[in-house]
Amino acid sequence: MTVRRILVAHDFSEPSNRALRFAATLARDVSAQIELVHVMPDLDDGRGELTLAVPPTMPGQGERYMRFLQEELERAVQQALPELAGKLPCHALRGDPVTRIEALAKEIGADIVCLGATGKGAVARVLLGSISQLVLRTSTLPVLIVP
Repeated sequence: MTVRRILVAHDFSEPSNRALRFAATLARDVSAQIELVHVMPDLDDGRGELTLAVPPTMPGQGERYMRFLQEELERAVQQALPELAGKLPCHALRGDPVTRIEALAKEIGADIVCLGATGKGAVARVLLGSISQLVLRTSTLPVLIVP
């Protein structure tokens, strides 16, 4: 298998920063490209469970928040990998994180998806679920989870 494009899912956590740094090292080693994505979940996650996201209440608020998330992704790259600042495509999306990550991976032709481990305990995973676990279970691509 040849790895030419790596999609890194980022949730602004330290495990996500570790995943980004690991993906950058891997990309350098195999001459691959990296793209970064953050997905803001909708109130209804499509699996019958309510998420903690709050829908916008004022006209234009949703668009402003998505621009803010885009800027935060760019800041995350600046902090984790200053040498790549401004060079990585960043995608701020809204919807079901698992579905949107998988769709974007297909759209950009990713060969692998890289995510940080959540670090949640077993009880929290049972109650809240884990995007990393769901992507790992459902992805048609190889998934790399970085602790």
